[in-house]
Amino acid sequence: MSLATNRISRRVRLASLGAATALLVSSCGSSPENGEETQGGGTLVVAVSSEPPSLNPMTSQTLATWYVSNQILDTLITYDEDFEPVPSLAQSWEVSDDGTVYEFELVEGVTWHDGEPFSVDDVIYTFTEAGPEYSNTYDLVMGDLSSIEATGENTIEFVFDEPVGAFMSYLGDPNFSILPQHIFEDAELATDDANMAMIGTGPFKFADWDEGQQIRLERNDDYWDAGLPIADELIFQVISNPNTAVSALESGEVDIALAMIPPVNAQELEQNDSIETTAPSVMARTLNLWFNLREEPFDDQLVREAINIAMDRPRMVDNIAFGQTDTARGPIGVTSPYFNELLPEIDRDLDEAERLLDEAGYPLENGSRFELSIRVSSNNDQFVSTAEIIRENLADIGIAAQVDAAENTTTLDAIFGDWDFDVAVYSMPLGPEPALQLPAWLGEAGINNAYFSNAGGYINEEVDELTAEASRTVDPHERTAIYAEIQELIMEDLPLVPLWEPVFITGYSADSVNPFPAPDDRYLRFVETGRE
Repeated sequence: MSLATNRISRRVRLASLGAATALLVSSCGSSPENGEETQGGGTLVVAVSSEPPSLNPMTSQTLATWYVSNQILDTLITYDEDFEPVPSLAQSWEVSDDGTVYEFELVEGVTWHDGEPFSVDDVIYTFTEAGPEYSNTYDLVMGDLSSIEATGENTIEFVFDEPVGAFMSYLGDPNFSILPQHIFEDAELATDDANMAMIGTGPFKFADWDEGQQIRLERNDDYWDAGLPIADELIFQVISNPNTAVSALESGEVDIALAMIPPVNAQELEQNDSIETTAPSVMARTLNLWFNLREEPFDDQLVREAINIAMDRPRMVDNIAFGQTDTARGPIGVTSPYFNELLPEIDRDLDEAERLLDEAGYPLENGSRFELSIRVSSNNDQFVSTAEIIRENLADIGIAAQVDAAENTTTLDAIFGDWDFDVAVYSMPLGPEPALQLPAWLGEAGINNAYFSNAGGYINEEVDELTAEASRTVDPHERTAIYAEIQELIMEDLPLVPLWEPVFITGYSADSVNPFPAPDDRYLRFVETGRE
């Protein structure tokens, strides 16, 4: 077997912060002296908009869970700011030329937070038992996995029947966090109490959970990456109101407001020298209006086309995002390297929209063609504001709409769990590699009542086949061509109406060190985060 080696040395992380930097957290730590690495210090407070259902990233696939679980659990690899793979539990790896064999050398001497030794058996358990049984993501990525086995005490090999060209783009995702076999192998993973007090190998250990208020993590003094983490304590404070989070950031009550700064506040914070904002993302998110294709009149292509061209996208970008983003032209955002540049801007045309509705058999009678309800999570002001503009846009073509805004869990249960909606407003990330997310959001395999799945019931066999082909394709240029065709097919069918590309802005203290060391908030780990 000919192997192309991709062997990367582990980073000397603290050195990269600069020898002169005093690594403090919330002004409680102490500076390294005489070149010695810091042993940490202080408390880092991170404001988040919602409380996670659990701390198991495999069964609770939400950002609220991942923000916390990323600190407790490790993946085999992580990513740097440019989405390049970085060693984690796997300190090096080798990939075959044809993209079917991946061999990883694991870090030695790693222990779980309860003192039990970490081993290749934990990796095998995660990828062959826990993952396939409890997470549909594993079926999507590991469908062609023929074997996974230890090739040595600290080496493990994945062998696929077909090439998985984008495997390294998936492996650092929180979905693929390594779980402790000794905790879960005899448990019901989805409901076990261990999900609420997760044990991991990561830089922080679970400490306590004040329901509805905060989750507190403590420094793992036995973390395998010596000298890290920097903070002694990490607190995730639940602040559902974005304006309250901004005030807490300005007053110094929190150090980081994670992905919850409204665009208007971000503009205002530009005048505040003590606060910085950032919004990096490789997820290529689009905010969309989704149809329940099982219901009339949304099963009618003409109706979907009419609604598509009735939307005032520039107004949404200007009024909600204050011009800090783009209108959406398709299911994949423009930040993706796979975005199809040939997709046209979608111009508003009310006359043509009304003609299409007449042709579809929905004439204007007594001031209305038909009624509908727009489901949206009340936890996100940008989404609610979008729904309000949609309601007004629909009124312009004689469709009477009402906005049904409820708290996040209620809304997600209705849309994804019960398929109880006419249309819905929520965002979809199809990055960094669309083949991972497409089957869940828009593939037949995603019609499964799971959160963030194909709730609309869209089925296009050609899209499914092309997505599978893209996943197998090693050459990125060939993958780009396949994704371009997929985007065109989706825009022909219109199972969703792309509106605009949401920005999830994080605010942090200007004296922070490494406050956002990731290409997206999905992958954030605060192992190196501190204060000057």
